[in-house]
Amino acid sequence: MNTVPSDFLEGATQGGLIWVRVTGRGNFKLGPTLKAFVVSAIQRGYRRLRVDLEGCTALDSTFMGVLAGLALHLKPLNGSVQLLRLSAQNRNALTTLGLQALLAMPTADVPSTPTLQRLDPTPDLAASAASILAAHANLIAAAPENRPRFSELVTQLKDEIEHPH
Repeated sequence: MNTVPSDFLEGATQGGLIWVRVTGRGNFKLGPTLKAFVVSAIQRGYRRLRVDLEGCTALDSTFMGVLAGLALHLKPLNGSVQLLRLSAQNRNALTTLGLQALLAMPTADVPSTPTLQRLDPTPDLAASAASILAAHANLIAAAPENRPRFSELVTQLKDEIEHPH
């Protein structure tokens, strides 16, 4: 039985912008795909990322850490990350981690999203300890008050990477 995943990303580059739409949960499985797509576009000269979260039902800390990492990467390039059509739940999750200073979250009407293509999941990285560790390191870099919240997880992931089972 071939089922379509309920959590997926769509993306495009158009008009100098990188567009991504999150459907379902923005989670640790989608983080590496998001990062790979956006980094590829940055390498081609794109500097502004718009993420449409209208169809996003939840954000986990790893996915938010990937968003923070992309914003930290784009900032010295005079780039930006803008999160569009956030639910109250997702806006709260992001602000709880102190990311409102790094990620633009406008509440005004936003431009329509261009036609997007489904992004293929990044193989072998979907749940790797290294990508989850990097995402949480980004959360700490973006807002140092996150250190106590994620320090135990970071320590466990470092141990898992250094001493695989």
